[in-house]
Amino acid sequence: MLWLLAVFIAYWALIEVLRISGKLEKYGKNYGPILLLKTSKGISFIDRISKKKLFWKTFASAGFPLMFFSMVFMMGLLILADIIMLVSPPKPSELTSPQAALLIPGINPFIPLVWGIIGLAVAIIVHELSHGVLCRAEGIRVKSLGIILALFPIGAFVEPEENELLDKKRSKVSKMRVYTAGITGNYLVAFIAFGLFFSMLPMLNPVVAVVDERGEILGRALEINGKPVSGDFYSLVREGEWNRLLIENETGRHEIEFYGVFGVKIIGLYREGGIFPAELSGMRAGLVITEIDGKKIRKIDDFRELMMMKRAGDEIEVKTYDPVSGNFEKFRLKLVEHDGRAFMGVYLSNHDCIGGLNFVNTKLLVSALQEIPSRLSDPVSWLVLISMPFSFQGFAGMEKLFDNPQYTFWILNSLYWIAWINFYVALFNCLPAIPLDGGRAFQEAMSALLRRFERGEEISANIVKILTFFVFFSIFMMIAIPNLGL
Repeated sequence: MLWLLAVFIAYWALIEVLRISGKLEKYGKNYGPILLLKTSKGISFIDRISKKKLFWKTFASAGFPLMFFSMVFMMGLLILADIIMLVSPPKPSELTSPQAALLIPGINPFIPLVWGIIGLAVAIIVHELSHGVLCRAEGIRVKSLGIILALFPIGAFVEPEENELLDKKRSKVSKMRVYTAGITGNYLVAFIAFGLFFSMLPMLNPVVAVVDERGEILGRALEINGKPVSGDFYSLVREGEWNRLLIENETGRHEIEFYGVFGVKIIGLYREGGIFPAELSGMRAGLVITEIDGKKIRKIDDFRELMMMKRAGDEIEVKTYDPVSGNFEKFRLKLVEHDGRAFMGVYLSNHDCIGGLNFVNTKLLVSALQEIPSRLSDPVSWLVLISMPFSFQGFAGMEKLFDNPQYTFWILNSLYWIAWINFYVALFNCLPAIPLDGGRAFQEAMSALLRRFERGEEISANIVKILTFFVFFSIFMMIAIPNLGL
C-alpha cells in the first residue's frame, strides 16, 4: 500500500504544480486531490439524441413513482439499520468496514476490480448522459461534460446552465424530470442487464467438481466406482469402504481413491472473544464431522437441524474422520450460548464432503440463481437482490466448475456487475438528501405540495436539510459504531 500512497502524493503534487502554473484552468479545476476535467466534446451528440423531446420527457416522468417508492424503501432500510446499530451493534467485519461503504472496485472487498470497473463505468456514463439528454429536452443548455479523478476515475458529470435549470419560471415537474433522469436510466440498464444475466443461466452446463483439503480444484468428477457421476451421486459411494473416483482436468484423466465416509468438514475454529468448546476439546480444522450423539451427519443441513435441537449447556459427543491419517476420533464437549443458540465454535464447509474430499455441485448454485426472479413479487425478496454481492461475486474463478467456454463467463460477469452497480447507484441516488438526485427531486415535490403556503419554499428546504442530516448521519453510524465500538 505504500507504493499506492507514494503514487497518490505524486499525483496530487502534479495537480498543484499545474494549478499554480495556470495550466490546469484551461482543462478544469481541482478540490485538493479531486480533479474535475471538463470538455465541450460530446455536447453535439447529446443534442442529436435529445431531439425526440416528448419521448425523453415521458421516459423521465415514468421514473417518478419508481424513485419515490425506492426513496421510501431506502429510508426504511436506514431506520432499520439505525435500530440495529443502537440495540445490537454488529462486530467489525468486512461487511461493516469503511471500504464496504464505497462503491469503488478494488477498494470495496466485495466488488472485483475488472468487472467492477466495467459496471461502474457504464453506471456513471448512463447516469450523466441521462441528465444531459433531459436538460436538452427541457431546453436547458449543457455547458460541458467531464470526468472526476482522484488518481483513478471516480465519477463523471454533465454541467448544465444553472441559471436556466434553477429559473423560478421553470416548472417543478421540468426540474424533477432532469433530476430523476439519471435514476431512471440506471434502473433501465440494471433491469435489462439483470434480464440478460438470468436468461443466460440455462446455457450453463454445471459439473460436479472435486476440491481437496487445501481448497484447490482437483478436477471434474466423471465416475465413482465405474458409474457416471450425475446430480445425485451419493448412491454411487460404498460407505465404509475405499472407493475409486475418476476425475478430469487440464492434464488429462486421473483415478484417485477415497474412503466412503460422509460428513461436514471443519474449515476453521471460531476464536472471536475467546476459545470455544470445539477447540477446547481438541477438534481442529480439516476434520470431518460424521456423527453427533450417534446420529449420522451426512450434509450441512443434517448438522444444522441437529444443532437447532440442542441447548447451551448440553454435553455432546462428536465423531470425526481425519482424511490425512484415515483415523476416526471422538470428542466430548459442552455447548455454549452464542447469538441466542447452542454453539460449538467451528466454521464448516457448505459443500458435500465424502472421505475428506469436497464435491461441489454447481447445479445447486445455478438453480438458486434462477429462482431469484420468480421471488421478486415479494417485497422482502428485493433485499436478496440488494445483498447478492455479499454472498455471490459472479463467476470469476469458477470457470472450472462448468463445461462452458471462457467467453460465457466474461459476458455473465459483465452483465452481473453492470446490473448490480446500476441498480445500487439508482437506489442510493433515490435517498432524500442533498446533493443526491433524490434530495433535489424531493425538495421540488415538497415545494409544489406546499405552494399554497407563504413560506412553502423555505419549509421544503428545511425538511430536506433535516433528511440530509439524518441520511448521512445514519451512514456514518453504520460505519463508526461497529468499527470504533461507539
